[in-house]
Amino acid sequence: MRTVADYLAETLRNLGVTHVFGIIGKSICPALLKMVDYGLEFIPGRHEASSGFAASGYALQTGRLGVALATSGPGGTNLLTAAAHAKANNLPVLFLTGHQSIQELGVPQCQDSSSYLADLAEMFRPATLFSKLVERGDHFGTLLNHAISIALGPNKGPVHLCLPFDVQTEQLPECRIVLPKPESLLSISNLNRILPLIEQAQHPLIIAGKGVTRSRAHEELQQFAETLNLPVITTPGGKGAIAWDHPLYHGPCGVGGFPHGDEMLNQSDLYVVLGSRLSDMTLCNLKPENHPAQLIQFDTDPTFVGKILQSQTLHITGDIKESLQYLLSSIPTTPACSTGDDIKPSDYEVPLPNLPHLSLASVLDQLSDMLPYNHKLFVDDGSHGFHAVQRYKVKKPGSFIFDAYFACMGNAIGMAIGAKAASPEETIVCITGDGCFMMLGTEINTAVCKDLPVIFIVVNNKQLDMALKGMKKTTGRIDGTLFEVPMDAVQFAESLGATAFRAETLSQFSASLETALELKQVTVIELLTDRDEIPPTAHRVVNLD
Repeated sequence: MRTVADYLAETLRNLGVTHVFGIIGKSICPALLKMVDYGLEFIPGRHEASSGFAASGYALQTGRLGVALATSGPGGTNLLTAAAHAKANNLPVLFLTGHQSIQELGVPQCQDSSSYLADLAEMFRPATLFSKLVERGDHFGTLLNHAISIALGPNKGPVHLCLPFDVQTEQLPECRIVLPKPESLLSISNLNRILPLIEQAQHPLIIAGKGVTRSRAHEELQQFAETLNLPVITTPGGKGAIAWDHPLYHGPCGVGGFPHGDEMLNQSDLYVVLGSRLSDMTLCNLKPENHPAQLIQFDTDPTFVGKILQSQTLHITGDIKESLQYLLSSIPTTPACSTGDDIKPSDYEVPLPNLPHLSLASVLDQLSDMLPYNHKLFVDDGSHGFHAVQRYKVKKPGSFIFDAYFACMGNAIGMAIGAKAASPEETIVCITGDGCFMMLGTEINTAVCKDLPVIFIVVNNKQLDMALKGMKKTTGRIDGTLFEVPMDAVQFAESLGATAFRAETLSQFSASLETALELKQVTVIELLTDRDEIPPTAHRVVNLD
């Protein structure tokens, strides 16, 4: 006889999970202690949302299941934002929350998670692909099997189980857990229609989204583009799907993109969309009269396919990597990539701003040359994120991670920590802003305590820059966007045990980053940037008449 907590911990270990992220509390204690007994390392966070983001970073880095846990009540509600973020980014994360004993249901208790107060099973339902309260031990095996099969299935994403204290400790004579195995799901009939449509088009265009990185299809994307000599642009979240200097790459489009990328959108008669929902962040500059005649959209989730553009739509389900491999195998010849008349990156870039103080654009313009090839850059949401979309030169495909869709401030801090726990040998860097850092910057102490040497670059312009610039343009007002007492990121980081530097010039930043790379310690570099620098976000404007 073993407990439910035993079976849970054993299953996670058998799935290859090595780290669990969260904050301990009474109601989830039995499950967590068993995980530690079974060899999983627990990374205690400073806020449950950050622990959820860390689990997402772990899942993204490894391709395996991420695990985040919290106690009942507010511990669970603090995880909700991270769950929605994982859903928006198709990241397989198991969220576990505690619950008072089922035998005590109906008795008012501290941190209540029942239907009498904060029903976590119901709250997590719209933020995940599956959410359930485990009411009995003999139901646990069925529910866990179902949850992990969904999380790791074709349309990957987060799931949630709410575990009452007495269910975790309940002993079972047996509990059959079936580990899901990858299954190839190809839309063969639709895949066979792609090449004729491309041949018929006058100006076909590949739009690469973040789904390329999620499926690790970078080589297949490059080979597909080269084989058919197709131009490629990237969405804001798809940045890094292909190397910045590839002759067929025409830069990013949409918010943070270059005008050239948007011109490509408006001139194409066929889009081959790889792993993008085509949100407003991507299509903000596409004119209605320029919608392409034909759309080929690779997406495991059919929710928005064929509903955004006025185009004939061919939906390709299944994994992008496997689908592209099938397409490449069916192309009879492999012509060389034509480079003679292709655009060069210098042709579509825009000049750096001329500012009296440090320009963030200038830092990002040189950052990739300062970092080793084997690195991953997590970029937080805000003006700094869209500066990075436009300026950062991705050399290693898949090394740039940015969520322009759900756009949680502070998510990159936790994700970077989770990725570092998964890959201690890889250089992990996080770019965040002062607003994001004041939300979840205490996670620096998590990294320090667990010796996870992430390099955090904090862009401090002493304001909520994206909101300020947008409000000023649309309303003429800037209410609530300035910090009357701005943060001192260096002092804050040092108080949490990190090494910290301040940079007010490009040379100071270069020296600080070089030192951080040599130290191999948790390091915070505060950038004091020009407050008047205009972010590349102005073309997404809301009119408040």
